Amino acid sequence: MSHGKILAIDDEQNIRHLIRNEFMLEGFDVTTAKSGEEGLGFVDGQDYDVVLLDLKLPNMNGIETLKLLKRKNPRSEVIMITGYGDIHSAVESIKLGARDYVTKPFRLEELITLVKYAVKDSHGQGKSLMPGDPVGAVDKGKLLVCPSRAMQEVYALVKRIAPTENTILIQGETGSGKDVLAYYIHRNSPRKSGPFLTLDCGLLTPNLVESELYGHKKGSFSGASEAKVGLVEKSHGGTLFLDEIGNIDLDLQKKFLRFLESGRIRRVGETKEIQVDTRVVLATNMPIEEAVAQGRIRSDLFYRMAEISITLPPLRKRPEDILPLARHFLSIRANGTPVKKISPEAAETLISYPWPGNIRELKSAVNKVDILTDSEIITRDHLPPHFAMQKPVPSTSSKTLEDIEKEHIMRVLAETDGNQSQAANVLGINRKTLYKKIKKYKIFS
Repeated sequence: MSHGKILAIDDEQNIRHLIRNEFMLEGFDVTTAKSGEEGLGFVDGQDYDVVLLDLKLPNMNGIETLKLLKRKNPRSEVIMITGYGDIHSAVESIKLGARDYVTKPFRLEELITLVKYAVKDSHGQGKSLMPGDPVGAVDKGKLLVCPSRAMQEVYALVKRIAPTENTILIQGETGSGKDVLAYYIHRNSPRKSGPFLTLDCGLLTPNLVESELYGHKKGSFSGASEAKVGLVEKSHGGTLFLDEIGNIDLDLQKKFLRFLESGRIRRVGETKEIQVDTRVVLATNMPIEEAVAQGRIRSDLFYRMAEISITLPPLRKRPEDILPLARHFLSIRANGTPVKKISPEAAETLISYPWPGNIRELKSAVNKVDILTDSEIITRDHLPPHFAMQKPVPSTSSKTLEDIEKEHIMRVLAETDGNQSQAANVLGINRKTLYKKIKKYKIFS
């Protein structure tokens, strides 16, 4: 019996042969393609658990292939294969939905291990990227472990607006946690016992977005072999989260505005309207006012959907959240076994790294290190090499005494794995004083 279906897209014949032969020996069903176009052709007729995708391909590169692949099959876990000099593009691929990346020359054992875990995840609970899937995982409600002042202010605002019926717009960079915040809004609203469904509008064509939102009548268009209930209707009594709302076309924006104002929808191909009771939370990674000025988003829709707007700061602007999030991801993966600790040097490296892929990149990095590291303590050497090659942390001469004290306390807490009694002994202060400083600097919530 096959352990999973893999598609390897690489223009180097020796790489394709290596992957096919070695993974078939491991019990996988393997298909190979020499270009993005050929690989996408295979995806049209098959569902693959994992796609191994080379970043540098002829004609259509890996990033372009990834975008189209995620539209065709959002459930596929994608691992990018890249040269060391293309780390920036590899991080960009994670923003676009890739699970991870490996750099050439890669160790085959490492790739096999990563693929096995990816297959396991692809067979698990549905992902929120899939049109209409509930976020579902309890972890979504536990990801709010960010002690930074910026995020505490966000949570305070959410607790005030969640009980209302207002449409909410969440703005923030890709990977900053907009989907998690949307679920938090739902869980703190009177609708929490109702459905929470999601749709990433950036993954589908305009026609498919309309069908996913409103449903369709049997035979209303080519491929509509049976009637379908849309996500707006399925979310009745609950919340519908629409990510990348700026990607829907102007005609559909007009229909969507009508729904927001009236609460009524019409399935594609039907004339009868349906009244629904659905709360909508929207998200975008684009500067919304700029998109309105450029005519990409209707101004009347903007004013309606931005009744209340929340902006999520990028991870690089809230370094206090990095270690709590990293430990949280490690605790999830531990699944009842001892949680791996992060050494002070590794902690300092994680805090210094700018995280262009935000929380999504942090989670990917932590998962990868956890899978490939047997040690109970994660050291700097276990982290991807490019993490330590960032620009040095600014000289302390430009920092205040409070900045220096806060960073020192954070390093000691990392070294003692959050044990405040041990940390107080190392710092040479009593535990009560340390507790006051932790509250003052909002190091932990």
